[in-house]
Amino acid sequence: MITERERACQCLCPLPLNHVIASPVRHALSQFYIFFFFLSPPGAGAVARAVLSATSPSSAHVPAACPRPELILHRQTVSFALGLPIRFPKVSNAKKTQRADLSRSTSKARKLRNSRSERTEEQIQQQNTDARVRMTRLHQEEPEDTRDERNEVRRLEQRQSRRFTVNRRRTNDQQRQQVHRAFISDSFLRLAFQYEPDIEYYAHSKVVIGAMDKECPHCHALKFKNEPAGMCCASGKVQLPEIETPPEPLNGLLIGTDPDSNVFLKSILRFNSCFQMTSFGATEIVRNTNANGQQFNSTFKIRGQVYHKMGSLLPMPNEPHKFLQIYFMGGEDSGSALANRVNARCNYNNLDSLYARRIVSELDALLNEHNELLKIFKSHMHQLQSDNHAIVINPDKTPAGEHIRRFNAPVVDDVAGIMVGDCTAAREIVIRRRNNNLQFIADTHRSYDALQYPLIFWKGQDGYCINIKQRDTVSGAETNKNVSSKDYYAYRLMIRRGLDNVILRCRELCQQFMVDMYAKIESERLRYLRYNQQKLRAEEYIHLRDAINNNADVAEIGNHVILPSSYVGSPRHMQEYIQDALTFVREYGRPCLFITFTCNPKWPEITSLLLPGQNAIHRHDITARVFRQKLKSLISFITKSHVFGPTRCWMYSVEWQKRGLPHAHILVWFIDKIRPEEIDSIISAEIPDPSTDQLLFDIVTTNMIHGPCDFTNDTVTNVDGYPIYRRRNPENGGQSFIKNIINTDIDIDNRWVVPYSPLLSKTYNAHINVEFCSSVKSIKYICKYVHKGSDMAVFRVENTNVNAPPVNKNDEITLYQIGRYISSNEAAWRIFGFPIHERDPAVVQLAIHLENGQRVFSRTRQRLIVQ
Repeated sequence: MITERERACQCLCPLPLNHVIASPVRHALSQFYIFFFFLSPPGAGAVARAVLSATSPSSAHVPAACPRPELILHRQTVSFALGLPIRFPKVSNAKKTQRADLSRSTSKARKLRNSRSERTEEQIQQQNTDARVRMTRLHQEEPEDTRDERNEVRRLEQRQSRRFTVNRRRTNDQQRQQVHRAFISDSFLRLAFQYEPDIEYYAHSKVVIGAMDKECPHCHALKFKNEPAGMCCASGKVQLPEIETPPEPLNGLLIGTDPDSNVFLKSILRFNSCFQMTSFGATEIVRNTNANGQQFNSTFKIRGQVYHKMGSLLPMPNEPHKFLQIYFMGGEDSGSALANRVNARCNYNNLDSLYARRIVSELDALLNEHNELLKIFKSHMHQLQSDNHAIVINPDKTPAGEHIRRFNAPVVDDVAGIMVGDCTAAREIVIRRRNNNLQFIADTHRSYDALQYPLIFWKGQDGYCINIKQRDTVSGAETNKNVSSKDYYAYRLMIRRGLDNVILRCRELCQQFMVDMYAKIESERLRYLRYNQQKLRAEEYIHLRDAINNNADVAEIGNHVILPSSYVGSPRHMQEYIQDALTFVREYGRPCLFITFTCNPKWPEITSLLLPGQNAIHRHDITARVFRQKLKSLISFITKSHVFGPTRCWMYSVEWQKRGLPHAHILVWFIDKIRPEEIDSIISAEIPDPSTDQLLFDIVTTNMIHGPCDFTNDTVTNVDGYPIYRRRNPENGGQSFIKNIINTDIDIDNRWVVPYSPLLSKTYNAHINVEFCSSVKSIKYICKYVHKGSDMAVFRVENTNVNAPPVNKNDEITLYQIGRYISSNEAAWRIFGFPIHERDPAVVQLAIHLENGQRVFSRTRQRLIVQ
């Protein structure tokens, strides 16, 4: 009976098994070593020869070759069949270069060591030179094909080596990041329940947003480390000429070196109004007032549509000169003409001081000397032979031979011309010699900005127009895509190293500029929605069927101008976010915390970026960018560091205060719900003890004081949704302090404290109101409050002109534009493209409708047939 092991031995050798291995030594097979040599080259059939080494050489017979050439021996097969320890010699076809081992004690090694040690420096250099010469000759004598092949092999090896190095570095970085995240996660887990007054939470790298010191490689704009790369210039696709630094005295007035600078900057809106050539208007310009009825200009805010109007060059008889007409006021001589212009400007804008008159006189001379638009108007003034003649400024045309992006100031006649009659295009600016009508300036006209803001565009430079092209980031050539108005003005509002941005020095004028330009951005987007709706109408099937059965006018069916939910800030958009919040409630129950986070204008990240003499209300561009980074840090601190525990979902919405500071409403759901007995460990409504935590005491007394509530010794969860937090009176251990409010010292105790989290307040040094959601009854109100959107006016649409066509009350775009409010702080946020809502995870909407409630689409002039 032949075993499997013996059959394997027969495969190795065709001779009888007893001729190969004697039976007495069969038990010693585990000690043998078998070496396999593949004698034939690949493709000719591998022939194996087995060599068995034993204690007695005569006990084994080694055949010259196996008669079965198809036999191929594998390491795993032989090892499994024989159960023998097998050693295979390493076979390599590459010829290895043997290097001399000079550490050996052979005569050859000793001679080589001695010869090398006796060489002089000159001999060593000569040998190295000879070696380089030999290599150079070899390379020169080498065939071109061989050299190309060698270079290609070297290039591939270097690329593979670099790839290996990069992959290894990336792997190491990922491993370090994972270890770091795990460490941070463990160290921050439920940290809010273990607050320690001695720990400096605000200094941790997880919280610090860093300085604005990252420079864009394309436009050299300064950014924070976590700001997106394309927010300044679309990653090099937007390339615009910089606004030149104005000459004196305007530059000195802006930077503060002129003695009259304080007077100028305090009333810069009035001074700009003295020289603007168009009038600025809106449905309503909001004036903020304090408790005493006094106005404060912390932010520029308007309601409704923004428009610019322009009149004729000369006023009607017996009418005063206004705006552009003041530039053409004359007198008996140049001195009296200047005095007349100064009086008209100052009287119209309520500037009575001698300092103001001196500033107006100096700026009048500056603009008449440098503003190219004024030069065009004055040069064509003598050609207007009658009131029927007009100067026409083309909205897009540039001089011959000039690039549209390089052309800044309208200096040649290709830009403006004389026209007789009314044959003009829709976007052209038509300035007649004398006319009683006012012309609306199209916001897409390239002179729209320069006509309204002569103190910024003092040379009459072009602003935004629809024909500015994007640039290729590599070649610099134009592409087919246009620069959007948002990208254009985001470029204009950036801080750049070594460049003085005139716009950011203009304080209240900068606020009006941002509101005006964001209204232009919104108008561009809404105009696209309006023009693309006229081709497609929609109505629910049941309403369409009833209208046709009642013989209604088919032209009016589905003729609603819809503002879709895709437009951020629209009523449909806000309603969808409310439904998304309620979806979270249906899926995960009530939220655990309701947090309100408000920007602190005294953050060092804000104050360090202000120019001399400025404060936070002058730079809404800075407050928007810093608050965006702080908000991202807070969301990450809560949802990724898990300071309140692992997070299930979250959402927030950003709003703006009347005083110009953004704030965010945040809803957070945790996997482990916060129990009522844990409220006091994470939320406090009391003044901290200054002897144990002085920093938190300063933060709370500065940011968290509001109207008074009642004293409560213990926290009680109320059935209405909000708990009644513990507020102990001074007799029971509560703290108090004296605060001066409107020149009155008031004793502040725990009744005045807004509920806060000690961890969050100390970490971010801001007003952070933290509320515990204890009942589902309050959820619907909270979800609606979080996503209520910006301020909207309640109004009624009326048409006082009886001859005009009726107002379309189904035009949602017009209703939105009339009712919306735009403030300068919101305008800065939206120009930079920051989101006003975020949530995680995403909510998917299903297209589900009631019976006969499906949407029916119809095109204009399409016949409607309803079964």
